[in-house]
Amino acid sequence: MKALFKLIVVATLVLFFAGNVYAGKKDPVGVLFQANGQVEYTKNGKTWKKVRRSKFLFSGYQVKTGPGSTASVTMNESGLTMTIGPDSLIEVTSDKLMAKSGSLETAESSSKLLSGLMNKFSKAQSYTTVRRSHKKRSVKIAAVRNVALTDEYPFIVWNNVGPEYNYQLEIGETAYDVPATSEPVVRVKVKPFAGEKDYKIRVLKDGMAVVELKPYKSRGKHYPHTVSWIDGQQKSDIHAKILELQESFGEDSFMIGSYFEKQDMWVAAMDQYQRYLKENPDELELTPYLFRVYKKLKLDDIYSKELEAWKTATIE
Repeated sequence: MKALFKLIVVATLVLFFAGNVYAGKKDPVGVLFQANGQVEYTKNGKTWKKVRRSKFLFSGYQVKTGPGSTASVTMNESGLTMTIGPDSLIEVTSDKLMAKSGSLETAESSSKLLSGLMNKFSKAQSYTTVRRSHKKRSVKIAAVRNVALTDEYPFIVWNNVGPEYNYQLEIGETAYDVPATSEPVVRVKVKPFAGEKDYKIRVLKDGMAVVELKPYKSRGKHYPHTVSWIDGQQKSDIHAKILELQESFGEDSFMIGSYFEKQDMWVAAMDQYQRYLKENPDELELTPYLFRVYKKLKLDDIYSKELEAWKTATIE
């Protein structure tokens, strides 16, 4: 079961990165993981960097291993997992790996599991374009439609509409008074509860409600925003899978964030992505997936600000 789970996760994460997410780059060709010993990669054939965690490979990259060193790569198109042997130099082309020296062998059979995710994640590039509006700004409140929380990740977030406003969050019968803040994102720690509940947010000024979170519309119908608490066996299953990820990929925040997304743990995914990108500022090609989570959470202000910074960084 562990081997199957690892294969599913790797295939999922590779497919997750389908989409043109970085200027001048194509889809990732594969993901490198389980680097043992001296394993390095280069983007331009000049500067080599040590592989310290799982790494997504694009066309034009090269990978080399030292004496007694190995690494594994799962390919995007085929799902094949390859093993790079010691003293090898591997070139990444648009659709495959080529051994310029050393050895490259198939380690596991092909898997087409979760190939349906390709359509879901193929629009990542759309999150690098801001559609500007010239309408007069008014007080509006928006929040994620459905989100899951746990004991370790008990936070709900939403966009701060202004430092002069405070809020009230209602989850079922429980109300939270949220003070005004100058932070761009309002963040509220929620107490554990059972199952799934509707939630509401009110924006207050001078003790009076200014605006309230409205039900969202989908396919002609209106639905309440919901929050669920993950506990019991589901929580145990998530912990087990996170441990499996850590065993395969190490303490890789981006991998764990991808898994959190699949559980609707959107705030946890955002926190993981932010930490990963802060620790790995050269991984610019992965930033649009944080943008996608911002949009899911309706954090439009921080999304727009960081998008402009990302565009500047990719030009420099």
